[in-house]
Amino acid sequence: VLHGHTSNVTSICLSPDERHLVSASWDCSVRIWDLKTNQQVGDPLLHDDELLAIAIPSDGRYIASAGKDKKAYVWN
Repeated sequence: VLHGHTSNVTSICLSPDERHLVSASWDCSVRIWDLKTNQQVGDPLLHDDELLAIAIPSDGRYIASAGKDKKAYVWN
């Protein structure tokens, strides 16, 4: 079990190397999880409103997220 989000998780995505899971939530955050330790990696990536979707490309170089704030972010 991964603990950290304070509201419903709306989207998850596995990194191409299968070492990390990325989750998006109604708590306005994207969180990166180390699947070996089950711990959060770094600080949450924040939006101004609830998140709806995340994606990681096959090269794993960035995370894309979109939410109800009508913004799409690309995080590297």
